[in-house]
Amino acid sequence: MLDGLIVVVPLLAGLALIAVCARGIFNNPNVPNSNAIVLGVAALLCVAPTILNLAVKLPGGGEISLVKQQIKDQTRQIKTDVGEQGADVKGQIESLRKRVDVLEKSAPAAPAAKPPDTANKDKVVVVLYADGRKDLANQIEAYLLQKGYSANAIYTDFTELAEANRLPPGSVALVSSETDSSLRNEVEKILRAKFSSMQKVTDSSAPKLATTAVQVRLF
Repeated sequence: MLDGLIVVVPLLAGLALIAVCARGIFNNPNVPNSNAIVLGVAALLCVAPTILNLAVKLPGGGEISLVKQQIKDQTRQIKTDVGEQGADVKGQIESLRKRVDVLEKSAPAAPAAKPPDTANKDKVVVVLYADGRKDLANQIEAYLLQKGYSANAIYTDFTELAEANRLPPGSVALVSSETDSSLRNEVEKILRAKFSSMQKVTDSSAPKLATTAVQVRLF
């Protein structure tokens, strides 16, 4: 409440002072009215940072900030899109590498070796990792690519997530939409079998997750 007053009261007082000055300009025939327009533009430029960062604290400890929330949503969507596109490209590269390996190992007189399994190529996994988790993220990415999945590791500080969704450092979460829960369970199963650090995983669905990819979040 006090923080809000500290921000709002000076803002209102400044706007009132600017309004008084603008009225004086309009009432004075010797001063061009265009000066009032310039004054209004200058006022908007001055208050813009305050409005952008204005947040209303709720009694329960929550916070309302439409601009901040929009920025967080856009940041989360950008990271998701970049992660999915990168996963698709890396999956295609890995598939091509396997095909080249098969061709190189095939003897000229022998029948062609069986091409690599492409059953998982349309399954996208985005590995989001925080500071200190890059090595594990790269290992998970490489393992999933080896298994034929489209995977990509992306660094983030997780500030795009709501505070309630940020787990303690060292935690792991697997997240997907409700419709992709079977893929999430599949990814969790193979990662548990490979990585000891994946034995304790928070498994959850995110109804508002606008993606068909599974997210592995390494906090």
